[in-house]
Amino acid sequence: MKRIIMTCFALFLSGCSTLNTQPTKLAHQQILPSVWEVYGRLSVSVNSDTKTSDFEVSFDHHDYKLILSTAFGFGQILIEFNQQKLLVNDGLINLTFNQWMMSEMGWYLPIDILAKILFKNEINSTHHHWQIEISRYQLIDGIQYPKVIRFNHLSKPIKIKLLINEVNQLK
Repeated sequence: MKRIIMTCFALFLSGCSTLNTQPTKLAHQQILPSVWEVYGRLSVSVNSDTKTSDFEVSFDHHDYKLILSTAFGFGQILIEFNQQKLLVNDGLINLTFNQWMMSEMGWYLPIDILAKILFKNEINSTHHHWQIEISRYQLIDGIQYPKVIRFNHLSKPIKIKLLINEVNQLK
């Protein structure tokens, strides 16, 4: 029995040694699409209090829509920005997106830099008060997109983790 286990283990290890370990250079987008959408899960930690949500972001040029949904779709917030106005659940808000998110939720998503991160892999070590890290990538239609994006705010105790499930370029 011991020999069978040792033989199986040796075969397993020899199979592992034949894997290609050289990194593959995958393509990123060269230009930013004007109309796109992304779906996934969001985890936010503020002062060690963690909350999770599903999210959908859709952009049409400079206008965007963000939908945050709690578990099983119970409870949903619809945030829309268009023509220099912010609507939350169809109500006009006289604050910026970041101001409203901070006042209502205690955190904000750096939505203005999301396209550059997703499509061009621009993750400057610090960008608009955020440290950005991509820990995993996924391949969709021959293009490499982030799978896991982490945002750490440099001056506030805010940590955001995005798990990207789907990316769609519409134009």
